[in-house]
Amino acid sequence: MGVVVAIGVAIAVCDLLLVLSCWRSRTTLGGVLGAIGLPLVGLALAAGPKPGARDYELVGAGMALAIGTALYVIGQVLERLLDDDSEDRA
Repeated sequence: MGVVVAIGVAIAVCDLLLVLSCWRSRTTLGGVLGAIGLPLVGLALAAGPKPGARDYELVGAGMALAIGTALYVIGQVLERLLDDDSEDRA
């Protein structure tokens, strides 16, 4: 149970950092996926020692975190590429 709690806390902290990063840069989709992962971790930790649903909820929260982080990074890279392109034309 201790390992599951540690993984859940790590995912929740990363979700919170993703939401804060998206809030600061005013991006939406990554922040939404990070916000979806937070209650999934809460549900997984509230499920107690039952391994079935708890594991699936943590996997879902981890997948939401991974996809949200990837979308955030891709969006930031594209924004920088577009900004660099517009400066080169001027």
